[in-house]
Amino acid sequence: MNKKKTYKNSQTNSGEKIISKDENFSDNKWKWVIFVVAFVSFGLSAFNNYALDDFIVLVKNNFTQNGFSGIWNILSKDTFAGMTESDIMVLAGGRYRPLSLVTFAIEHQLWGNNPFISHLINVSIYAITGILLYNFLKKILTFSLKESTEKTSLKAALITLLFITLPAHSESVINIKGRDDLMCLLFFLLSVLQLLKYTQSGHKKNFIYSSILFFFSLMSKETAFTFVLIYPLILYYFTNSKTAKKTSVSLVYFSIALVFLIFRYLATKDNQGIPSNDVLNNPFVNATNEQKFATILLSWFFYLRLLIYPIDLSYDYNFNQIPLTDFSDYRVLLSLCIYTSLILFAFYLFKRKSIYSFSILFYLITFSILSNLIFNIGTIFADRFIYIPSLAFCILFILGSFYLFEKINPEKNNKITNSIGITAFLTIILLFSIRNINRCSDWKDNNTLFIADTKSAPRSAKVQLNAGIAYINLSDQKNTVKPDSLLNKALYHLQKGIDIYPNFIDGYMNMGVVYNRLNKMDKAEIWWNKARKINPQHQKFSEYDKLISQYYLLKGLNNGTERNFKEAVSNLNIALSYDTSNIDIIYNLGGAYFMIPNHDSAKYFFKKTLERNPDFQKAKDGLQVIEMQRMK
Repeated sequence: MNKKKTYKNSQTNSGEKIISKDENFSDNKWKWVIFVVAFVSFGLSAFNNYALDDFIVLVKNNFTQNGFSGIWNILSKDTFAGMTESDIMVLAGGRYRPLSLVTFAIEHQLWGNNPFISHLINVSIYAITGILLYNFLKKILTFSLKESTEKTSLKAALITLLFITLPAHSESVINIKGRDDLMCLLFFLLSVLQLLKYTQSGHKKNFIYSSILFFFSLMSKETAFTFVLIYPLILYYFTNSKTAKKTSVSLVYFSIALVFLIFRYLATKDNQGIPSNDVLNNPFVNATNEQKFATILLSWFFYLRLLIYPIDLSYDYNFNQIPLTDFSDYRVLLSLCIYTSLILFAFYLFKRKSIYSFSILFYLITFSILSNLIFNIGTIFADRFIYIPSLAFCILFILGSFYLFEKINPEKNNKITNSIGITAFLTIILLFSIRNINRCSDWKDNNTLFIADTKSAPRSAKVQLNAGIAYINLSDQKNTVKPDSLLNKALYHLQKGIDIYPNFIDGYMNMGVVYNRLNKMDKAEIWWNKARKINPQHQKFSEYDKLISQYYLLKGLNNGTERNFKEAVSNLNIALSYDTSNIDIIYNLGGAYFMIPNHDSAKYFFKKTLERNPDFQKAKDGLQVIEMQRMK
């Protein structure tokens, strides 16, 4: 009987590892599992429409909508310049992440505005990222843990599966605009894999590829700038390269980052944006220094909670979902203790080149630029900000779990203990996947998202406002049953938004819109005039004033029909105060004064009518009658 042939791992002279057939089969199996799980978790998003920021970067972006011909403008200007005719966006400091917009322009050229294609590409990028992450993790775990190939593959796969099912990633995957985050990590992983090949083989082409891919990561999103510090850490923790080589390689990545900054400066230098004084866009504008730093620490605590307990997900957490706090808040002190401990632990294990140390530093470095500690990023908290840093959490969670199980079961052969661990992990993956599937449904379109997130972020003024707008939009749809019921729901959410943020002009504006739809113009007028006190120059008033004016014109005409001419004069004067250009108001005001009678005022308004329209016969007739009565 022939013995089964086995293949042992070996290395070539250049240091590259030769993969056995059994190992290759195991890798392919895990990669297929990762790919499938990614699509199970987020594949339903392919049937969603556009939502939220998709309109900013794609549907309503002039450059993106120009297809291939818009690519140069995308590369040479602020990322949001395509939104405005002046090519200037008001975000302070500008934004430069053109590569994702280039892909949107290509998609538009090939398929037009097709959300199915865009969502499908996002999920595909995410699934491919999972496969690359598995490859990366397997390499660094093999170097760091010195364990069997089978065990290393299992740990790498479990970390990856946890990463791709984290509900905290849902916004980055489901929101098409989130492609900038996806591409940023995708190109970084490709770059790192090439770097590790370079350290093994010494082939300069691998280092060149790595450098180019890093630049692509930077062009995807500026947050990749933090990777400048990650590259030397990877070289230190997971390679045997000499110090001189590590230093020279790291300097190349730093130089590439500087080149990117030059590109970014040239693209955004004309940005006229200034820091906002609106608490919705600058959450710390009214905060003391103590409140600012305490609230920042509190948000860091919430990011950790989001990774562990990802139930309350929202597209917005702005004023006042996370209120300003101070150092009397125990959560702030707990957060400070946690992060201080993590820093101390990372440096304690630094000389040992522990992967735990690397993971903590990876989290702190990649999170730093989005933490509000270095820059005010315009919001206290956002799900998408934890996308890349969450990789560290996944590594620590899985490796920490293995460590605990091995402590509980030193013999490493307890099938019951192992079964419990596997069952617990599979349960987590299943629950996370179900949460992601539900989140795909929440992101179906703007209306669905805006209403769904009132449950998870009820104290956000913007969430409540947008829910109100969603109900207004739903009441406009054809075959809507009981539109007044939807409008009353809109009033409820708009009022909640105003209660949270009394200076929320959009809340007042939309309250007026709802009351107008309910044929209660007297209340609409009250709400629009409240908005006028906040911003008298708002462009919407020209539209709303005409509606109010028309309401009072009709009231005046009805008063005239009922021969209540004094009331008619009162209502027509109000109508004129809102729309001084309406010739029908001016003429009918003359007629109402004539019937009081107040011939002087009547004459004045008849003449005003003729100034605007010299051929207005009824005004001529009115003046003629006044003159005839004076001659009697």
